[in-house]
Amino acid sequence: MWARRKQATAAVRAYNRASWMRFSALFIPVPLVVVTFRLYLEAWHYYVLGGAFIFFAAVLYVLDDRAANRREAALEAARNARAAYQEARSAPLA
Repeated sequence: MWARRKQATAAVRAYNRASWMRFSALFIPVPLVVVTFRLYLEAWHYYVLGGAFIFFAAVLYVLDDRAANRREAALEAARNARAAYQEARSAPLA
């Protein structure tokens, strides 16, 4: 149970640590380019940048979904291990 709990804690920390980096990688570069170079961009550049934004949003959504699934699996394993531990601890000795 303790090992599963430690693994779940590590999975949650890894998800939280990587999550802000994934979303920063999406929400900083494209808007920064648009704001910085807005006076030099042609109309078609906005279409390209919008397409890039949508593409990277989809990719990062898939990556975040996979990471969230790994985190949830680790948490579920910890819950199951704790339930088994509690059941074994409360079982009468025969």
